[in-house]
Amino acid sequence: MAYETTTLLAAMRELDRFSPFLLNLLFQEVVTFGTEEIAFDKIELDETLAPFVSPYVAGKPRRERGGALRSFVPPTIKPLDIVKPDRALKRQPGEGMDGEMTPEQRMNAVRMDILDNHRKSILRRMEWMAAQFLRTGKIVVEGEDYPKSEVDFGRDPNHTITLSGGAVWGSGTDKPVEDFEDWFAMMAAPCTHVLFGQGAFRKALANAEFKDLVETRRGSDSVFETAPATNLAMYRGNFGGAGPELWSYTGYWRDENGVKQLFIPDNGVACVSVGVGGVRAYGAILDKKAGYRPLEMFPKNWDSENPPVENMMTQSRGMPVPRLADATLFATVA
Repeated sequence: MAYETTTLLAAMRELDRFSPFLLNLLFQEVVTFGTEEIAFDKIELDETLAPFVSPYVAGKPRRERGGALRSFVPPTIKPLDIVKPDRALKRQPGEGMDGEMTPEQRMNAVRMDILDNHRKSILRRMEWMAAQFLRTGKIVVEGEDYPKSEVDFGRDPNHTITLSGGAVWGSGTDKPVEDFEDWFAMMAAPCTHVLFGQGAFRKALANAEFKDLVETRRGSDSVFETAPATNLAMYRGNFGGAGPELWSYTGYWRDENGVKQLFIPDNGVACVSVGVGGVRAYGAILDKKAGYRPLEMFPKNWDSENPPVENMMTQSRGMPVPRLADATLFATVA
């Protein structure tokens, strides 16, 4: 059975929200483009000064900033599944032993399950891109029929740090408090959150000076502090009481071999500011049924006659884009 696009979109909106922690923290705004390209200069912050003019003189249009248009054509993210007909005959999880659901009701449940998996898969890919930016200041994309491409957001290379020698956390001569003070001073906006890999937080907490500075009492205004733990992020306290929020994040994905890979490496630390002004930028979906419009996700289904199966696919052409890349910093501490 082929469903109308509006029906599938409405069904997708009804699904429980999957919580990609990095996206929700740093890339909350959605920006869409009616072209297949994402134009970065239309996303950047305008940091120029407003002009002085006489109150009796007409205002003048401001000159456009110079330089070539910088844009990127994001690859299409396109999970596809076959709705196997035999699933209509199998009892669904949660269904009574008597199998009170009709075959069509079972198939609708299967379709919702597939839509949910597609949505989570796409958000997980966006979270992977956000994590890649935090670690390197860049995003590298590569896929089937899509050549390897690198998007460099121009972050200061000094914001990607690897500690060595006696500075390594856990060495006995490490000074994590001084490290943080130095890192905060480097950032282009005040640090609001420190995101630890699990191992990095344990090593930091083993330092007596750092441990004394960590304020673990709850009561901040953070909407993330009391959020459900479905995103595998855990609130750890504040730095110095009124300083940045401290979080450990064990969110992960599985690679093509089924091996778990962490978004924030175990011995990694990301210092970030919500002042990064990140957006989720989406290009137009190149599909007639989508109306060639920019949508965060576009689900569709269609029937094949031979073999007689139903296909379900969800398309997205998005990328997380930071407006102020230097408002982030990443350190490998051990």
